[in-house]
Amino acid sequence: MLLDAVVAADRELAVVAARRAELVDQVRTWSRDSVDALARARGKSRGSRDDHMIAARSTTAELACALRVPEGSVMALLVESEALVHELPATMTALRDGALSYRHAQVVMSATAALDEAPRLTLDAMLAERAATTTVANLGRVARRARERHDPRPLVDRHTAALVERHVELEVARDGMAWLHQLLPAVQASAIFHRLSDLAAACQGPDEPRTLAQLRADACVELLLDDDARNAAAAGSVWSTRTEVDASRRTRSGRGDADPGSLPVSMRGIRPVVAVTVPVMTLLGRSDEPGDLAGYGPIDAVTARRLAAHAPSFLRLLTHPETGAVLSVGRDRYTVPADLRSWLKIRDETCRFPGCSRRAERCDVDHVEDWAHGGTTSHDNLIHLCRKHHRLKHTSRWTPRTDGAAAGNGRTGDVHADSSAGPGGASGTDSSAGTDSSARSGNPVGSGSSVVSWDAPSGRSYVDHAAVLLQTPRRMTDETTPRGSGEDRQAAAVLATDAQITEESTFDGPPPF
Repeated sequence: MLLDAVVAADRELAVVAARRAELVDQVRTWSRDSVDALARARGKSRGSRDDHMIAARSTTAELACALRVPEGSVMALLVESEALVHELPATMTALRDGALSYRHAQVVMSATAALDEAPRLTLDAMLAERAATTTVANLGRVARRARERHDPRPLVDRHTAALVERHVELEVARDGMAWLHQLLPAVQASAIFHRLSDLAAACQGPDEPRTLAQLRADACVELLLDDDARNAAAAGSVWSTRTEVDASRRTRSGRGDADPGSLPVSMRGIRPVVAVTVPVMTLLGRSDEPGDLAGYGPIDAVTARRLAAHAPSFLRLLTHPETGAVLSVGRDRYTVPADLRSWLKIRDETCRFPGCSRRAERCDVDHVEDWAHGGTTSHDNLIHLCRKHHRLKHTSRWTPRTDGAAAGNGRTGDVHADSSAGPGGASGTDSSAGTDSSARSGNPVGSGSSVVSWDAPSGRSYVDHAAVLLQTPRRMTDETTPRGSGEDRQAAAVLATDAQITEESTFDGPPPF
């Protein structure tokens, strides 16, 4: 029957997951053994620590590109695969047989991490058997209790070790929203939640339309951005009074939706630094065309105008070729001019290694063709690279190219089809397809490094697309002064920014390696 077919398909997924774990672990061991084999060929007993580290980074980077997932996800996959293949025989056997799902296996891996061999094998056998008849959530509860009984280390020691993992994550959501996740010690996390709850409860009343959950979120914004909890309970503030929606500030859709500018969400404390690109007509209130928040994407026109109102200065940017920005100083100097650096930040937005999301402000500006080998300081030879991938470029056989690349949309880390590649050759999107799709979408081709192609040590090629496609500006002269139509002039945009945009980068000059 149909239900049996669904169950059978689910078991097949588990079998495939087990096979993937075996193959991923083979990649890991091959990378390690290759370094040692090369060292022995040079008369050494084994590869150096640095050689193994470079090989591991290169392997992680290529797996991430090939699977189109972040490198952090690949690092977790490598650790999980090693644990399944070498440390959890009962769970791996059950996964191969389709008796449990990969999510069940992840619960077992989490519960047995860092345990000695004897308690690990005991928990492995017990949890693998239990997983066949229970849900992932129930298995997690059983696993936590079982680990406490089998872990010989004192809880205080484990908590001290776990403190190292504390962090904050930003997860983009749709419709102009985002999640802010924090991994904190349980005591502090509980205290924060209860403080937000107390503030939210104090603001509730017959005239307060917001729910307790909404009030918690608003209190969190107030505390983090303004560092002052008194605004949450002040009489007449957005926390204690209902905000009336002016009929004249409703959207043009005619649905009567509330204007985001009228909602009680604090904007104090926000000072955009290369953050918001706002079309001129939107800034003037004559259009509802969305703005663009760096690192996120489209935001509604009202929010964009409110953020722009807080910006101490503006950087003028035209979407047609007349900004007057300096886009090349050739071989005259290594240092990147400030206006070219600003143009590159807008174009790249993040590190240009496929899949990397490190913000451009925290990256080096790197010459694709090395300055020492004749490369120029020009927009089509410069990309942002985070320190990790900058080192990878200079210490391994990863090679970026910008010549002949076709413009496209998104930041997918697509794979170029390469018929000349060896057994590990590429498969996926043909580079010619990118050219056609760009032409169909009306994207400008040849927009200075809009696409960077990376040749991996395996022979495969991966591409990274610029976050923002900008036509290559020319120097503003009397001959190039725009004389286009009103629509052309309306293509102008302004970037809400801080005065820091013209300062030199922290990583100016040649990298220290």
